[in-house]
Amino acid sequence: MFDFLFQNKKGDLVSYTDSITVNIKKLEVAKMAIEKAVGMIAHAIAKSEFIVNRKGKREKDHIYWLLNIRPNPNETATDFWIEAIRRLLLDEECVICYVGNHLYIADSFTVNNSVMVPETYSNVTIISNDNTIKLQRGFTSNEIIHLRSRNKKIIGFLEKVLNIYNSTISAMCAAKKTSSIPRYTLDVEGSMPVIHTKDKEGKPKVVTIDQYKSDIKKLLESDEIEVLTNSSGLKVSQLQAQTNVSSEDIVKLANEIMVECAFAFDIPKAVFLGEITEKADSTNEFITYAVGWIVELLNDSLNAKLVGEEDYLKGEMIWIDMSKYKHVDIIESAANLDKLRSIGFNFDEVREMAGWESLNTEFSKQRVITKNYTNDLGGEKSGKENADN
Repeated sequence: MFDFLFQNKKGDLVSYTDSITVNIKKLEVAKMAIEKAVGMIAHAIAKSEFIVNRKGKREKDHIYWLLNIRPNPNETATDFWIEAIRRLLLDEECVICYVGNHLYIADSFTVNNSVMVPETYSNVTIISNDNTIKLQRGFTSNEIIHLRSRNKKIIGFLEKVLNIYNSTISAMCAAKKTSSIPRYTLDVEGSMPVIHTKDKEGKPKVVTIDQYKSDIKKLLESDEIEVLTNSSGLKVSQLQAQTNVSSEDIVKLANEIMVECAFAFDIPKAVFLGEITEKADSTNEFITYAVGWIVELLNDSLNAKLVGEEDYLKGEMIWIDMSKYKHVDIIESAANLDKLRSIGFNFDEVREMAGWESLNTEFSKQRVITKNYTNDLGGEKSGKENADN
């Protein structure tokens, strides 16, 4: 009788209709939560600036152009890095190829997974603006930027979403099956060991409850017109599956999934849900916990493949400046920017921190120190003397 019902974790009987309704809502919310989490992290990286340091100063050369403006002839750097981070978070890896002095994301590839020698890549298909091309040549690991994610919480959350998909499909299949097979109940008043009825000829007949149920089943399955006599105190009715899911249940469920998703991606709850009290603190926490590890992963990978050991040890490097991601209110930050100027930052560097272009003049490149940050034990220099230095 209850084949179309199952027990949830609390032992309550829940219909497939409820299961499908709840699971579909879970999927919709989980998908939205995942897209939001991935989008927040990807846009933070895409909005930041990739800095190229050579010979002790920042350079804007071909590598800078590739990383910040146009990695290949058909993509902007913003679109490129958003797609790269999406693949890293959702597929647990992203392969970037350096081909013809341009950067491309690999859509598919085969890797030999060597341990003692550099890995080799073959059957590489690169993608640009949804267009793909299969490369004929192979690559060594020195020619490939292979980003790998080992965040078990993200993997666990995505697996949980996949399990919801599976349970939803199972429930829908079962519901489809049971919807085509009607179910009935036989209500018996009191304790009735036998039932007085009549046979086909109209003669009185006494049968047991089980025999009577069997007669009802034959009647329902029969293609012929038949009549079954009911005794008083008996009632046959069809079971109907109904949903009891309320809007409040959905809202509560959605909030739980959102919080769980934020936890999986290490995004502070206040930032993810928009419950921001101190914006600066929330942004710093978001960068520290959710974005920081990706920044370090990119720094290591780009330096290993685009700079190399020899040049890196000489002081050349690529690093991501996350200050570009933060919104800077020039009025509110005036006092802090002035302090930076007084401890040795030149005017161009301060303007760049505020998101403005450098002046590149002799005046803007001068460094002025107005504080007594000196190891000279002979006495404190005046502000004018320090400024002259």
